[in-house]
Amino acid sequence: MLSEIDLIFENLPKILRPEKVASVLGLSLKTIYDWKYRQKQRHVPPGLFLKFNRCLFIRTDILKQWIASQNPSLA
Repeated sequence: MLSEIDLIFENLPKILRPEKVASVLGLSLKTIYDWKYRQKQRHVPPGLFLKFNRCLFIRTDILKQWIASQNPSLA
């Protein structure tokens, strides 16, 4: 049986654009960019964000681990 967090991330690719992450998690795009530019204050794990050709991406494996560590009831 899959946990709730596994269901959220089940069919997602390894990297996502911030717009897709905001949509999947039900957050505003501003929140995602706040994580990027205030990583230390928000305790965002290193390596969550990648930049390719001036485009920002988010690693779903690190995002999943971070959410699970913040919400033990989901794991």
